Formats: sequence, structure tokens, C-alpha cells
Amino acid sequence: MKAIERAVSHFEDQDVRVTIVDEWKDEHGNPLKIYSKPLTLAETSKLYKMSQQDDLKMMAMVLVYKALDESGEKIFDLEDKNTLLNRVEQEVLVRVATAMMGQEPQEKVKKN
Repeated sequence: MKAIERAVSHFEDQDVRVTIVDEWKDEHGNPLKIYSKPLTLAETSKLYKMSQQDDLKMMAMVLVYKALDESGEKIFDLEDKNTLLNRVEQEVLVRVATAMMGQEPQEKVKKN
């Protein structure tokens, strides 16, 4: 097997990750679970450009484009970007986005 095939195989075998956000509880007191797939370099580059090379704006963009519910549906949309930037606690948003970008340990969900 060629090196590129090994690299692709490894990426395809990555599990969906779940980030638990204790601060964002529902009406029953359950924390929000955000599911995400690993970022590719192309996605990272696109998100960085879309955020005008602003690291903090990129954190919000990661949530907009990569945060999924248990069914695989996006939980935020582009209209939520300004709210994420202006009305959400910075520390929580940064922690969640950093975890989604694969830089903090997360729980993994096995593929079906």
C-alpha cells in the first residue's frame, strides 16, 4: 500500500467525536453534545480565509460549519455566527472549537 493510501485510510477510519458542553444545558438540564468529524487541511484553510485570518472568528466558524447533532445535521448556521461572536462566553466557545479541531481530548463515537 502506498503512503498516500495509508494516510487516506487513516483519515477515513477516524471516529466521529463528541464534545460535551456542560454550560449549554437544555430545558431538562442535559448538556449539549456536539458531534464532529475531523477537520481536513482544506477545511481549515477555508475556515481561516472566511474568518479573515482572525483566530477567534475562526473558532465561531468551526462551530457553524462542523458542529452536528446526533443525526449528523448541522446545529448552527451562518446566521448564528454573529451571535456566537457577540453573545456567547468566549472561554466556552474557544474550548469547544479547540476540542472540535482535535486539539483537546474528546469522547469518540464509533462509526456504524
